[in-house]
Formats: sequence, C-alpha cells, structure tokens
Amino acid sequence: MLARRLLALLALLAVPFTFWLLRRKQAKSLVPQPRGIVLGMYTGDPNYIYTRELRRIQETGATCVTLQAIYRMDTGHSNSVHRHPTSSPTEAALLENFKIARGLGLRVMFFPTINLKDEKENVTFWRGNIEPSDWEAWWRSYTVFNMRLATLAQQGDVEWFSLGTEQASSHRFPDHWRALAKEVRKVYKGKLTYSVNFDSHDTFTFGDALDVIGMNTYDPIAKYDDYPSDDQIRDAWWWIVAKARTLRARFDRPVMITEVGYPSVAHAHVGPWDFRTDKPTDIALQDHLLKGTFKVLRHWSDGDAVFYYLYGENLGDHNGDGSQKEPGGLEDRTYAVWGKPAEETLREYFAQPIWEGHITPKREDTDEAVLQTLVSHARKARDYLDYEEPEWVASWRRDHPEVWAKAMAVLKAEPPPAKRIPKGRER
Repeated sequence: MLARRLLALLALLAVPFTFWLLRRKQAKSLVPQPRGIVLGMYTGDPNYIYTRELRRIQETGATCVTLQAIYRMDTGHSNSVHRHPTSSPTEAALLENFKIARGLGLRVMFFPTINLKDEKENVTFWRGNIEPSDWEAWWRSYTVFNMRLATLAQQGDVEWFSLGTEQASSHRFPDHWRALAKEVRKVYKGKLTYSVNFDSHDTFTFGDALDVIGMNTYDPIAKYDDYPSDDQIRDAWWWIVAKARTLRARFDRPVMITEVGYPSVAHAHVGPWDFRTDKPTDIALQDHLLKGTFKVLRHWSDGDAVFYYLYGENLGDHNGDGSQKEPGGLEDRTYAVWGKPAEETLREYFAQPIWEGHITPKREDTDEAVLQTLVSHARKARDYLDYEEPEWVASWRRDHPEVWAKAMAVLKAEPPPAKRIPKGRER
C-alpha cells in the first residue's frame, strides 16, 4: 500500500517536472533570428576601438553586428588589393573589436569591403565593375588578402566571414571564387558568405561554394512616383523575398540580408543606394520605408539573418570642442537611424519574436518564388529587344520543363505589349 502511494506521489511530481523540462528545452531551441546593424569602421583612425558604438548597437536589442572594414584598390584597373594606412583598421584593432563585440553577446560578421582610391574623382569605376589589367594577378592578390583577414576572423571567433560584396564584374570567374573559398576554409572554420548586389542575382553562379548567401537589398521601389504607397513597399519587398528564395532554390543554401537601409532623404525609395544625393532631408520617408520593409521581413522566418545598414557614415567628424559627433539627428540625411523616428521602428523589429531555424523553409514558398522569377524572365524576353537570358534560367528551363510550362501559362494570360522596346525605356 505504501509503495503504491509513493509511486502515485512520484507520478504527480513528475508532471510539473516534465513540463519544466519541455519549457527548458524549448527555451534553448528558440534562438532569435540574427538581426543587427552594420558598423562601418569609418573613423579614419586605424587603431580606434568601437566600444561605445558596439554598446549602443547591443542596447537596441540587436543580437549581431557586422564590422565593415574598408580596403583599397588604387584604380579600377589595379591588380592588387591592400590595406589603407588610415581607412583600414590595424590587425590589433580588429582583434580587439571582435573581442569587445563578442563580450557584449553579439554574434559577429567580418565584412572586408573594397573601395577604389580614386573613386571620388573617377566615377567610372567602383567595386561592382572593376576590370584589372591582369585578372590572374588580381586573384592571387585577392586570395592572399582574404587568407590573412580570414585568419584574424578565426582568431577572433567571428561567426561569418565575407569573401566579397557587390563585385559583379568578377562573377564571370566562378571557379576562382570556388578556389578562393576552398583556400579560406583552410584557416577559417566559421560560415563563409558573399553579398550579391540587388541587380546582379542572375550573374551569380558560385553559391555552392558558400555556407550562406548574402543579399544587399537596394532595389528601387515605385521609381516613377514621388512617394511610395504601403502597397508598393509591401509588393516590392515580397519580390525581394522571392529573389532570396530563388537563390535558396538554385544553390540549396540559406540566404541572409547583409544590407538593408534607406537614407533619410526625399526619393530614397527610387535609389536607396545613393548616399551622395543632394535631395532634401526626409526623415518621415525613411521611417515609412522601414515600417513597410519590416512588416514583410517579420514573416520571412526562413531568412538566415538581417543586417541594417548603417550605424553611421561620418564617425570621424568632431564638434567644435573636439568631442566626437554622434551620427543621426533630425537634420541628418544618412542611413543612421539615431534620434529619428526610424530608430524606434528598428528597435521594434529587433524585438519581434522571430526564431532562427524555427520554421523550416516551405517547399511551396520556394517553388512559387522560382515560378514568379521565371515568369519575370519570360516577360522580359517577350517585352525587351535587348534581353539576354541568364545561363541559370536556360538550365532551369531545360531541367524543369514542367515549371517552365507553368510560367508560360501565366504569361499567356497577360496581354502582350504593343511592341518590344529596349530595356530601361519603359516610359
């Protein structure tokens, strides 16, 4: 009798203990989707330690940070990539900043970025269209460059290392990118990424060499309108998500947004990449765009990470008393959100309960994304005189005829244009 009572008591006690174990297991499994801010190391002091800036990022609710360091090519035809004596951080400073970020509980991406020394004077070239006079010499230099920085990233326990960003003219060398990734993996054991610019997804062919594919999302929204509506922002961002899901389908790799941001200027939706614009300040438009963006991204739980661009551009500026200027403010025209309505919008997005890997990407979502992407290409082929079919589209059409048939059926239901025109002359 006593034994039965003891067993009954143990059974009753086991119920709350089981629930406690389940809650604990669930709490461990629910890790927030990585969402953070890009911190450009832009003070002009190669030894600068970004403690204050990293703390400010951590206080927003961000769980990760991108440390973007600038390196140089002298011109668009140069055959080497090198550190700049003032624009590029020292190795010691890099390691210290990695350590501080990790100490604050932030997951870290290291994002080396190429700028051209003569970029301000010579607008012909930027990293997206470089043409070294000797590509093989350039790849040798770029490999040595990446190997050294990846070694530092490994020493600093960095989670993601970027092999490059927006370098579209080099996409025609996919085997060189694969060889580079293979070499870097000898010294770096974290996740390798590369960031595809918003207009170069179709030329990107080496996603198989990466652990996660990055996207820089400066797609124009309602480019013929003075002000975008809620519906236009929503539709544009669901199209961006479709591009991300198409990349995932093509390469069987997760996709992250490595840069999303809008300067607080009029018409920021037309050219979100244009940080040199002389348009007037418009902090309300920046907030309007971000609100619409995050309404979509909070439902993109299959995304691997999202990074807001940018903490601040002019971090080397000082006040009259010699103190460092804080980025942001109601008169600020840059991407920085500090002291603007967009700051609260960003904080609210970081607080959203979106969990890393909690929802497995749905086959129907990726299938629909690929279908709509193929429809878009079929439409361009029908409408534009100078359309050139990307290799991946031709391969997909050949390997998945049933999907292509669906795309053609969708297109057949649309009225064709009166005549074909050159791309870019839609109006």
